[in-house]
Amino acid sequence: MTKMIHMPRRAALMAGISIASVALGCSAHAQDAAAPEQAAPPAEEGDIVVTGVRASLSSAQSIKRNSDVIVDSIVAEDIGKLPDRNVAEALQRITGIQIQRSFGEGSSVAIRGLSQVRTEINGRDVFTANGGRTLSLEDVPSELLAGVDVYKNPSADLIEGGIGGLINLRTRKPFDFDGFKASASASVNYYDMYGKSKPQANLLLSNRWDTGIGEIGVLVDLAYQKTAFRQDQISSQPFFLLDQSLKADGTPNNATDYATAQGLGRLGKPTYLPHGVGIGQYLGDRQRIGADVAVQWKPTDTLLVTGEYVRSDYKFQYGDYSFFAYTGTNSITPDYTAPFTFDDDGNFRSGTFVNVPIDSNTSLERRKSVTNDFSLNVKWNPTSNLTVTADGQFIRGVTDGQRSIVILHSNAERLYQVVGNGVPTMDILPDSNPANGNGSVTDIANYAPLGGGYLDHIDHSVGKEYAGRLDAEYKFDAGIIRSISGGLRYTDRTAVTDSSTYAYYGTSALADNLYEVHPFRGDLYRGYQGVPAGGVFFSRGIVLDYDATRQALAPYVDASQRQSLLDGVSYVPSDRNTQGEKTYTAYGVAKFDFEEAGFPLDGNIGVRVIKTKVATDGFSVQTPQAELPNGEPTNGAISYVPISVNSSYTKALPSLNLRYHFTDRLQLRLAASKGLTRPDFSQLNPNINIVEFNPGNGIRTSSSGNPYLKPLEAKQFDASLEWYFSRTGSLYAAGFYKKVDGFIANIATDETYDFGNGPFTVSVSRPLNGDNGKIKGFEVGGNSFFDFLPGLWSGFGVQANFTYVDSKAPSPAATDNEGNALIVPLEQLSKYSYNLIGFYDKGPLSARVAYNWRSKYVVTTRGNGSGELPIFNAARGQLDASLTYTVNDHFGLTVDGVNLTNTENRTYYGIPSRPQSSVLNDRRISITARLTY
Repeated sequence: MTKMIHMPRRAALMAGISIASVALGCSAHAQDAAAPEQAAPPAEEGDIVVTGVRASLSSAQSIKRNSDVIVDSIVAEDIGKLPDRNVAEALQRITGIQIQRSFGEGSSVAIRGLSQVRTEINGRDVFTANGGRTLSLEDVPSELLAGVDVYKNPSADLIEGGIGGLINLRTRKPFDFDGFKASASASVNYYDMYGKSKPQANLLLSNRWDTGIGEIGVLVDLAYQKTAFRQDQISSQPFFLLDQSLKADGTPNNATDYATAQGLGRLGKPTYLPHGVGIGQYLGDRQRIGADVAVQWKPTDTLLVTGEYVRSDYKFQYGDYSFFAYTGTNSITPDYTAPFTFDDDGNFRSGTFVNVPIDSNTSLERRKSVTNDFSLNVKWNPTSNLTVTADGQFIRGVTDGQRSIVILHSNAERLYQVVGNGVPTMDILPDSNPANGNGSVTDIANYAPLGGGYLDHIDHSVGKEYAGRLDAEYKFDAGIIRSISGGLRYTDRTAVTDSSTYAYYGTSALADNLYEVHPFRGDLYRGYQGVPAGGVFFSRGIVLDYDATRQALAPYVDASQRQSLLDGVSYVPSDRNTQGEKTYTAYGVAKFDFEEAGFPLDGNIGVRVIKTKVATDGFSVQTPQAELPNGEPTNGAISYVPISVNSSYTKALPSLNLRYHFTDRLQLRLAASKGLTRPDFSQLNPNINIVEFNPGNGIRTSSSGNPYLKPLEAKQFDASLEWYFSRTGSLYAAGFYKKVDGFIANIATDETYDFGNGPFTVSVSRPLNGDNGKIKGFEVGGNSFFDFLPGLWSGFGVQANFTYVDSKAPSPAATDNEGNALIVPLEQLSKYSYNLIGFYDKGPLSARVAYNWRSKYVVTTRGNGSGELPIFNAARGQLDASLTYTVNDHFGLTVDGVNLTNTENRTYYGIPSRPQSSVLNDRRISITARLTY
């Protein structure tokens, strides 16, 4: 057990993380984030230096305790070993964070209910080029990271951009180590549903030398991950209420719905029918390649130069089998001779439908994202009181995507369906009359006559940013004001996005060798029996080759489209939108401490002022009405009219952070600040398509972005009471309140256009800055090892936290019976979430069992067919575990398990009795060997 050294408060603070303290509170934040080796409090004489789980908890606790702002951290236990392999999944262990998963892996996070989160690497911008502003957390191999810091109420010296919070990913530097350091690891990951194993490896080499021109250090950190996934899904199509209303003359307003209710014997009773069911089986893989190269040069004791290159290379691909028996918004016809059941509210429970169209889809989706980040930092200490830092960065991100879908058509003569609180059941049954065919969904003859179609889409995004900043901090030897810091920052960012519309090609019956029969029953959903035996699909082996797919389909499309299909999708002018953004920033921060005045209060106060200039370019696609020779109206020639919009705004963001020390171990934090989040570049897209000819005489509609959007602004207040009773033991409780102004929502408004034939009206859906929203809640948590227990029992420890978040935000998409906007919870926000983590760390053995749970949450405020009700994700919990055996100081073995409880994810339309989907993902088991010298 580590011996506790009692020190005066100031000595205790200085004995914390000196480098991390600078990173959190002073102008050199971008370069001084601590590595784990530096983050733990320095060992006093007689201390036992701890490693593994204890060391990581101690480091994370020290960062939280000694920072100038409210921050939570995760620190890697060893080189290349975050507690979770995925950054987003590691972040879910932090109080107040909830994650979204994509095909079984954590992909994005929300902090205290807000997804507007800023991401950084070493205190600098980092982003994925995808029309957004942040990094896709799934892109970066976690082995590159020394730790992750989450700022919940920042000070003015931290870069603006996240009203939810700021996530800083920290890499290592060569001067983090005393001398030569080498670490290597190799893993094999097994995915049980897919039945595949994939490799993973990491190599770090670092050294430092005294030379004639000063001390020089070089670090190279390389990471490679290959993962696989399988996701099985069974879903119900949206539920629709049968319209049984009558006109004044007593005839039905909807004759089909009225006849359906009559045939079911439900006239006068509310009746909700689903319009079909679906199956999805997604088989895919991910690849991550990461590199971090850092060079540090210290020519004198007062000058430190750091150059760094960070690269993430991410590839994602899946090919799926999707099978749908559904009618869309068209009516579905019951088999009135078969039994039907409904619940007390009229929701369909079971029954059989006839002549339901089938779509059998085989598709390919790919994404490749590469981000290159170059930085140079110079830190100068001309005196012991003054620190001057200059920092420059260039970052370039490129993302390419493809989506191609081959569709086959068939027909379900009879569709048997059961829904309820469990997994939906569906089966395709043959017609009772043998003369009508066998109706088998595994018979190619039942697909070929109806032909099919092909959908093709590509996209390409490039993002660049040049950034520079100059910061200075002066520390005073005595007095209430402990330091004054200030700085300037300039950024020049561009985002160019090309995204094609989906090209569609109708196909005739294909040759038999292009089809395949894929089984469902006994294979899908871990052997679930309530599905059809299988289906007929276009060959998945071909669809995984984008070019080969087009070549194979070319003989089966109309001759006039054949060359277009072979050439592939191309971009038209309106597929591109270009954004340019420049920011000019100045900030000042004063740190104060009233200890010398006999009052145990310290903190900082500051303001950050930012001027933002935005330039947006795109096209208005205009199709005027013309006349045929016979005088009939038709569409005229398309023209592309450039759109260019420039805008600017200036914002001041004040902040105040206070810390009151009741004792050396008990402290209270109070924080108030103002933050902003700029709109995503995709939301600023001005492109719009307007067609004047209106043959149906209905409402003309279109959609577009809005180049005039303003940033969301938040006033935020925090209070946190923290008790640190040992180096790895703490308890805390925090309350928070955010008032957000300018929530962005898509709203349809009437706009007038004139292409020379006279004015006409179009209902255009655009994102607009809306009303205010409020988020409030509290967090409680703690962690400790049971050092008071004897012998081996002292190796046990526990970490637990709980978060409550209550939110109210306007949603124009959800309305009450009078048409007023409903106040609903924020999307993707669970009101309750918690983590329970058990540890064991004693001698050569280290183990961790972690359970994460979150309550139900709104997926979307208005789901298709949900009767204006939101779509919910049901409550979900997941169990993960790891076990490490350290053979000696240089070699260790680790076994990890993810999703050990085989957690099922369920969604439903408004109420649980209208299920939407049930989803299962792989369990993952990993074995890792790790060498360190």
